[in-house]
Amino acid sequence: MCNPYAYAAIRIGQAYMQYQDDKAYANQVNANTDATGKRIRNEAIYKDISLQRKKDVEYDKTAAEKFKIAIEAKEKKGKVKVQLFESNLGGNLFTYLTGDIDRQEGRAFEVQDINYENVTRTIEEDRLAWNRQFTNQIFALPRVAKPNFTNYALSAAGDITSVFLASSAPSTPNSGGNSINFNPDGST
Repeated sequence: MCNPYAYAAIRIGQAYMQYQDDKAYANQVNANTDATGKRIRNEAIYKDISLQRKKDVEYDKTAAEKFKIAIEAKEKKGKVKVQLFESNLGGNLFTYLTGDIDRQEGRAFEVQDINYENVTRTIEEDRLAWNRQFTNQIFALPRVAKPNFTNYALSAAGDITSVFLASSAPSTPNSGGNSINFNPDGST
């Protein structure tokens, strides 16, 4: 059997080395997790910005369509005014025709507004879905708690104690001859 003191020194060294290895592993996993988390966070930011830009493009597209509708309505009103003026007509007919043009313009604006609201609602739902997806990816990343040296020291102490107990000779009673003395006071 080996020397128990040498075993104790070796076992303490093993415990320390195992602690250092586990601590380095935890640091490596956590560093990888942090880097991946930053990458995911940046992807989330870029995705959110792109969806906001898409919403801005839809706003500009809707504004351009509304402007086009307004120009067409003004042209129609101008033509109606000129034709009615040349025909010497007015009154209720003029009011009816210009009112009809205004109603058509209002309906076209309403259609554009409804389409814009639907598109922006879809974009907002996409933003929320992407946000949830990126959040779930970040939550799924592994994290490792750094080890505590106390656990390794207690394990080594238990092993060392068992080696010391196994290597020490058991104590034997002192024999005073051939007879065995069972009485503690020494009488037979």
